[in-house]
Amino acid sequence: MSIYLKKELEITKTIKDKVNFITKINKEKPYVKVGILNLMPTLEDTERQLIEALDTKLLQVELDFLYLNTKKVDTDKKEYYEKYYKSFQEIKNENYDGMIVTGAPLEHINYHDIDYIEELKEFFKYTKDHVRTTLLLCWASQFGLQYFYGINRYNLPEKLSGLYEHYIVKETDLTKGFNDYFLIPQSRYCSIIEGEVSKRKELILTSKSNESGVYIVESKDKKRVFLTGHAEYDLYTLDKEYRRDINKGLKIDPPCNYYKDNDPSKEPIYSWHATATLLYHNWLYYYVYSDEVMRRI
Repeated sequence: MSIYLKKELEITKTIKDKVNFITKINKEKPYVKVGILNLMPTLEDTERQLIEALDTKLLQVELDFLYLNTKKVDTDKKEYYEKYYKSFQEIKNENYDGMIVTGAPLEHINYHDIDYIEELKEFFKYTKDHVRTTLLLCWASQFGLQYFYGINRYNLPEKLSGLYEHYIVKETDLTKGFNDYFLIPQSRYCSIIEGEVSKRKELILTSKSNESGVYIVESKDKKRVFLTGHAEYDLYTLDKEYRRDINKGLKIDPPCNYYKDNDPSKEPIYSWHATATLLYHNWLYYYVYSDEVMRRI
């Protein structure tokens, strides 16, 4: 049991030794249907990271990668979407047990200036009735909190990049088995106003960091989970982002607590992998795979 892709991706060949792919769903055994709206420009890196995070021996996960028609992309990326992904328009009458909305490098752009923002609003509205639980990452968590709950973000004086120590404010099913303190990658220019989260009685502030602020916010009904960071990042993602920004001529500090001895000439340290695996598996088991799903088997 594990990952089932109706549309096989190019990266499946490179990770087949790491991930247990299956050729069909056995509906006599536990399974869930999950969609991923991938807004990241690094499509294949994000595909690989999330597929590996969702890989579990206890559930069959039917996985669809999705895109928005109004997102302006180059011709080759448009062809990639049409070959390997499903458009929102194709699935807008389908139901999903779980949905993931990725981040996007859009924090310097006002929401109303984003080309696909109206379709994304329509997508968020769709999740209210057609998705059991939605997981929103980084930029998507910022816009999602604003869209669903009117909670605002604020600009940081400089980019927040590195591994930051977080702790649990209120334990939920999402954090079962977590250590009291744990590291999570952060990579963003904005943060959530914590006081506005605390005012919303339907929300739980699950985890935060004294350095990087709010990390996990979730609705009490488990309908939505907002993650401001990137637990799914692999060992070298922050390094790639740092080298990219340096090559662009940006004045930016190396990701903190990431390289050995905080020296960017040395290898990074993979100190969050176990937490990331537990986080995504808890979401699958306790939020996506509910009693109602079990009754259909």
